[in-house]
Amino acid sequence: MLRAHLERLGLVCPTCRAAGRDAPALVLAHVERADGDEVIEGALHCPEPACRREHPILDGVVIALADLGSWITHQLDGTTRRDDLSPWMESLLGDAAGRGTSFDRERHDLSTYAGAHWGDRDVAGPLDDTGAVAPLVAAALDVLPAAPAGTWIDLGCALGRASLELAAAGADLVVGVDLNMTMLRRAERARRTGRVTWPQRRVGLVFDRREAALEELPRDRVAFVCADVGVLPFADGGFVGGLSLNVLDCVPSPLQHLLELGRVLAAGAPAVLTTPYDWAASATAPEHWFGGHSQRGEIGGRSETVLRKVLSPGADAGVDTGLVIVDERDRVPWRLRLNDRSTMHYAVHLLRLARTGG
Repeated sequence: MLRAHLERLGLVCPTCRAAGRDAPALVLAHVERADGDEVIEGALHCPEPACRREHPILDGVVIALADLGSWITHQLDGTTRRDDLSPWMESLLGDAAGRGTSFDRERHDLSTYAGAHWGDRDVAGPLDDTGAVAPLVAAALDVLPAAPAGTWIDLGCALGRASLELAAAGADLVVGVDLNMTMLRRAERARRTGRVTWPQRRVGLVFDRREAALEELPRDRVAFVCADVGVLPFADGGFVGGLSLNVLDCVPSPLQHLLELGRVLAAGAPAVLTTPYDWAASATAPEHWFGGHSQRGEIGGRSETVLRKVLSPGADAGVDTGLVIVDERDRVPWRLRLNDRSTMHYAVHLLRLARTGG
């Protein structure tokens, strides 16, 4: 991450925020590796005497989490795994590891999401059923009242396509936030080098190495932070716009996600949220779903009805997120390629929101 971006963002301590304390700005306490103005490896430090937590910077990505130990328990393999293997050796190890291993799951996720983010820019030619992120961002930009400017936040950024498209559309700085370090490392390397590679599943354990070029995108106006969208390490009202593309149904608390999005947006700021309402108990406990169950009730289990209540001007759901719906479009196409013969097709709900107040 560029030092200038670190200074401009003014990240605050998520550990203090989670503990209910005033969250001070984090201080760049140590730089272990740098490349010119880029901080590649180092640590941010919380100056609060009751905290004193260190928040690492790894491969140019700030990791700002309330509970680093819990996160690293689940992310250590992906965070430390080498990614300089030849396709031949990766294939050999993948065959030996087999299906269902962490190595296989990582390659599968990269195949699915990197293809959606960058498959249309493959240097060998666009792949079928890939590149779904760019048209979704275009649909989001289409409902905004004006071209993006100032500092925006992209929640659930994965491999960074939406962040870079926002910057290309005019935003001065876009902060991409995600919890998945495997994807963030590739997004950050793509930002620094203008190239991104990934394993693309052909069938079973057979993957092809793919590469996309993005040199002409405004990569100097993007930064990536590993953080929880439910406890964001940013001060109140620091962003003039936000994106949340297909994140709502992938987090432990959709309501907390919306509360945090509302908190970090400035008064009157626009945001675009999309969701396919693809609820799964492995990501979100059913009691936290917006609809998707209890079809015998008054609303018949309709997720869109619950979301509209949560985001209504009168806070009809009983909780004020600070966000209201300004416009919406339903059944916007979204697809994820699984392999050469399998693609999941979604029809997502797209909502333009505004931060109330001011």
